[in-house]
Amino acid sequence: MRTDSNKKVHKIKKDPYKQLQRLAIVLAIVLVVGGALFYFCAAAITRDYVKTRDRIEMENTEGAIAFEAQMNELRAKNAAASREEMLSGNPGSDSLSSWEKELDGKVWRVQDEGSAGLDNTSTITMERYQLMNGGLMLVNAWHSLPSDFSEEGMVAVGTTGDYKVQVHSGSVKLFQPAFDALVEALKAAKEEAGLDYYIVMEGYRSVEEQQELFNEKMNKLSSRYSNERLIAETKKEVNYPGTSDYHTGMSFRMDVYQSGNKDLNNQKFQAESAQGAWLTENCWRYGIAFRFPAKDFPNSSWEDKSYKTGVSSNLNLYRYVGKAHSATMKVMGFCLEEYIEFLMDHPHICVYEDDALVYEIVRIKGADEKTSFQLPVPNPAVSYQASFDNMDGIVMAYSYR
Repeated sequence: MRTDSNKKVHKIKKDPYKQLQRLAIVLAIVLVVGGALFYFCAAAITRDYVKTRDRIEMENTEGAIAFEAQMNELRAKNAAASREEMLSGNPGSDSLSSWEKELDGKVWRVQDEGSAGLDNTSTITMERYQLMNGGLMLVNAWHSLPSDFSEEGMVAVGTTGDYKVQVHSGSVKLFQPAFDALVEALKAAKEEAGLDYYIVMEGYRSVEEQQELFNEKMNKLSSRYSNERLIAETKKEVNYPGTSDYHTGMSFRMDVYQSGNKDLNNQKFQAESAQGAWLTENCWRYGIAFRFPAKDFPNSSWEDKSYKTGVSSNLNLYRYVGKAHSATMKVMGFCLEEYIEFLMDHPHICVYEDDALVYEIVRIKGADEKTSFQLPVPNPAVSYQASFDNMDGIVMAYSYR
C-alpha cells in the first residue's frame, strides 16, 4: 500500500503467480497428509482383516478337526459295541456288520453304517459324463460301455509323463486319474524297493479297435467253428466289442522291459519278475486294483474270480478305482464286480485304519434317470471321488485325511 501527494491510498496488487504457487503448496500438503492418513487407515483395516480372517480360518480348522475327532470317537464306539454284541452271541436288532484285515502292520476295518445318513453336508453338481470318468464304471460281458461315453480328456502316457514311464507305443492313453495313480505307484516301486523298468503295454482301447481284434480272432477260429459257436469261442479269448475293460480308459496292461537285458525281458511279469510281484501286492495303496484274478494267477494265493469277471485269461491288467475303493476291495478280497454288488447291499460304509476314520463311501441309486446330479459332500471331508458304476448307481467316496 502506498500514499501519493494528494493523500490518496492505493493498494498494491498481489502477484497472481505467487498466489497460485502458495495454493499449490497448500494443496500438496493436504494431499500428502490425506494420503498418509489413508495409507495408515488402510493398513490398519488390512491388519484387522487379516487378523480376523486368520482367526476365523483357525477356528474353522479347529472346528473341523474337533468334529472329525468326535465322529471318529462315536463311530469307533459304535463299532466296538457292535463287535462286542456279535462276540457275545446276542447282537442287538440294530447291530451292523464289520470286516477286518491287517495290511502293512495296521488293522483296517470296513464298517457297515446301515441307514445312517451323512453329517453336515453341502451339495455339489456333477454331470453324467464326469461321473463316467470317476473310476468305478463297470464294463464287462454283462454291462456294456454306455453309448454316451466320451474319450475326451484322455492323455498320452508317454508324452504326458515325458517318457519317464515306458510305453509300448505313443498311442497308449489313459484318463488323468489313472495316469496319476500309475505314476505314483511306479515312483514308490523305485523309491521303496529299487524296482524300475516297468512298461505300459496297452491302455485305452476303442470299440472300433476291439472290433478289429475280435474279427481277427474269429477269422482264425472260423476253420474250426461256425455261427453262434464261433462267436462263443471267440469271446473266450477276446471280449466282444463294447464289453472290454480297456474301453474305460482306466485300465492298463503292464510288463517289464530294459533295453539289452534279455534275462529281464524274458521274465513272466507275475510269476517271475520282482516288478510284477511288488505292483500286484502294493497297487491298492495308490488306488489301483489287479483287475482279473484267475486260477493260480497272479499266484496261487489269490482266489479265482473268473466266474465273476467273465475273464479267465492271464492278463497283467490293472485298473484305477481310487484309493477308498482299492483299500476296501483289498480288505474284502473283492474283484470289481463283487465290490459293486457289495455296495448295492451295503450302500453306506466307513473304512478305518487303526480305528481312525479314513474313508466314507455311499452309493446312491438312480444314475440312469438323469444327466445332471446334486450330490452330497460332508464338510469335514478333505476330498471326494464321484463315480457312475454302470449299474444304475453313483458311488461317492469321501476322504478324511
